[in-house]
Amino acid sequence: MASAKIRVIIIGAGIVGASLAFHFARRGARVHVVDENEQAGSGVTARAFGWVNIINIVPRAVNYSLVQQALADFTRLQADLPDAFLATRPGSLFWLKSTAETEAFAAAHRAEGTDVELVDAAKIAAWEPNLLEPPACAIFSPRDLALDPARLARDLIDAAGVAVTFGQKVESLILSGDRVRGVRLADGTIEADLVVLAGGTAVDRLTESLGFRTGVEASPSIILRYGCAEPVVNRILRGPGLEIRQSADNMLHVAKGYIDDRKENAPERVGERILKVMHERLRLPEGVSLVEAAAGYRPFFSDGMPRLGFLPGIEGAYVAVGHPGVILAPLLGRLAAEHVLEDRRSPLIPSAGLI
Repeated sequence: MASAKIRVIIIGAGIVGASLAFHFARRGARVHVVDENEQAGSGVTARAFGWVNIINIVPRAVNYSLVQQALADFTRLQADLPDAFLATRPGSLFWLKSTAETEAFAAAHRAEGTDVELVDAAKIAAWEPNLLEPPACAIFSPRDLALDPARLARDLIDAAGVAVTFGQKVESLILSGDRVRGVRLADGTIEADLVVLAGGTAVDRLTESLGFRTGVEASPSIILRYGCAEPVVNRILRGPGLEIRQSADNMLHVAKGYIDDRKENAPERVGERILKVMHERLRLPEGVSLVEAAAGYRPFFSDGMPRLGFLPGIEGAYVAVGHPGVILAPLLGRLAAEHVLEDRRSPLIPSAGLI
């Protein structure tokens, strides 16, 4: 689309949709964000752990180069919106079951050009004095960030200065011939030159009406939050059986893989078990208690790549969705804006990852 003054509707105000709004608006597009929730970042984004990293990505994975570039885009976003990153915490410590495995994993990351450092137990103990049994060595990943994804989504929407419609679900896309002309809500319609579907696992509900499925799947994970009165950990800690960070309000955040839907593996039950693990691994103050346990359903594709591009055979419809959304959000927002407004297609996402 040659003109940057096009009217763009973005469906979804999670971290990806908010980044799209920011990057389209800063290039001059007239953006309107629509979300069924009452504010930005209220869906799966609110149930994200908030770890911007590459150390948790397996070297040579299909999306490794994409994540490397995503970290560079986060650096640029920090320069553009410094106030949105005041509460972030940099750096993480990552270790595997054995020293040999940890050292090999660090070497594999270095071979891919990633800046990581091996630190010994003495340094780990000095950095994290409340870790009861520091591992013999861990990988320090200095560029990682711990942040509140929902807060960042709201900051991006605010910085974009775009029109927003919250609390209304998009019922359908408005189709005229082979072109999408806007969206239909319960109380009216909004017209646009382009509709960007960024609603995560819900995108196929709308693309099916156009005879297309992206193949997005729901990948569940559990996020646990614990009230805590004092600082406990200084960085993100990721070791066998525990993945934890602490925010500026001292809330402890833990990510855990979803097991199944049996009663004993419900998020609350998992949260109770993890609290016991935390007491075994960390020196905790009195009164630490579980305040939230919820499952988040992340958008995932079987090939590990996001989907970013125009729907085939339909004009005026674009898809931007993928996992890990928090990490990729600034990059996907920039790439989509460049693709649509400047006709620049990134080689970072191969043809299989383009719609």
